[in-house]
Formats: sequence, structure tokens, C-alpha cells
Amino acid sequence: MPGGAGGPASVRADYDRAAESWGQGASLVYGPLAGALVATSPVGLAGRLVLDVGAGTGVASEALQAAGARPLAVDLSHGMLAWRRATRPPAVVGDVLALPVASAAAGGVVAAFVLNHLEEPVAALAELGRVVAPGGPVLASVFSNAEQTEVKQTVDAVVAAWGWTPPDWYLTLKERSAPRLGTPEAMAAAAAAAGLRHGRAVERSVDVGLRTPDELVAYRLGQAHVAGFLEGLAPAERRRLRAAAVDALAAAGLRSLHPAVIFLAARAPG
Repeated sequence: MPGGAGGPASVRADYDRAAESWGQGASLVYGPLAGALVATSPVGLAGRLVLDVGAGTGVASEALQAAGARPLAVDLSHGMLAWRRATRPPAVVGDVLALPVASAAAGGVVAAFVLNHLEEPVAALAELGRVVAPGGPVLASVFSNAEQTEVKQTVDAVVAAWGWTPPDWYLTLKERSAPRLGTPEAMAAAAAAAGLRHGRAVERSVDVGLRTPDELVAYRLGQAHVAGFLEGLAPAERRRLRAAAVDALAAAGLRSLHPAVIFLAARAPG
């Protein structure tokens, strides 16, 4: 999870609650998207110490390990970092706007779906560049403003019918923070303003491999914006809500997901 938007304490609490459901559900989508982000690196990552900023339950760390890198996970949510901690790489609690890492100490950095939460994405990109050795890769991703949201809207409508209302931080994210970098042009401009070099931003739809309404519901209900609400429901009620969401997606013919994503590959200054 990031720092900033909506008040760090409230955001952190929701992400802490979501650790298990995120690790088992939301990661079905964010795992493939992390792999796609790591694959954009302009240099080989094998042997490099690479920060996974906004690491959550560790899907980008897994992608970095698969590329031969040595990940160090950073996140504001201790609960997210604690998910399956015995089998994960080293981790530290920290804020993307003030990383607890010395300047030029890392060989690269990955920030998967972090910048879209922030009111000051240029400052965050500059901070990412600060901790990476000159010329090292700075990789980031956000959802495109052109992303199709039928799956999200359908599942969220079912949760709302059970009495859920979006938390303030989530409304801020959707209405104000996320659109800031939601085009290749905006992402490239932010990277340049942050002093990053050779920034290349592209938009691409990614087939994340989900093929059933059950998988799509697991992804959507695994996220932090509904975690507190679902936690307050009785287990039987949660099962009924999940079944209703599956039925709603099936009725709408929604069985797959191809998120539109903005990928940034740049290099640290110097």
C-alpha cells in the first residue's frame, strides 16, 4: 500500500485487514501484472538488489526473484508484509515518499500500482530515483484511464447492495489521484519532471489468465476497499454475498479480465 491519499492511518488499517484476502484473491490479477512490469526493465535484473515499493503481499517480489534479482520489500502496511513472511524476501515498513534507504543504494526499483494512490506522484518518482544507483532501472505501473471497469463495477454494486459504502480514501483514489498518471503522456511527463532519464511509458492490455466468474470475484473481493466491510459480516452472509457476485458476473457474461495498464520504464538520474 502507498502513503498519502485519504489519511495514512485509515488506508493502512484497510490494507492490514486485506492481507489474507489480497494474498489469496487480488493477487490473481496483480501477480501477472507484476510479471509484465518486471519484464519491461531496460537492463537485466539478475544479481541486483531491487526495491519492491508498495510490495503488499509480495507478487512483484516473486516476479523479481524469477528474474534473478534480490528483492527488498517496502510497504506502509505491516499486515501486508507479514503475509507468509517466512517464505518471503526481507522487508521493511516504509513510505514511498520517504523511503528508509540510502541514496543510490539499490540496483533498481519497482513500484507496481502505487503511484496511482498519491497526490504527489512526481515527488514519489523522484524518491524512487533517489534510492537507485545512477542509470539503474525505475519501473512503475498504474491502471490506464481507458481501463474497462465492468467487472469492478458489477462486483462493487453487489457489495453496495449489502450495505457497503466506499471509504473516503478509495473515493479520493478513483476521483482524483488515479487519473493523474492514467495516460502514457502523463506518466512520461511525470517521470521527466522527477528527473528520471530515458523514460518510456506505454499502454498495454494484459491477459491475466482469469477465466471464470469465481476467479474474478475472488480478485475483486480480495481488495482493501471492501476489506473492513466484509470483515464485519457473518461468514454465512459473506458466502451469500460472494455467490450473488458470481451470479451477477455470469449473468452479464463477464468471465475474463484484460486490464489496460500504463507501464513506465526509466533510469535513475546521474
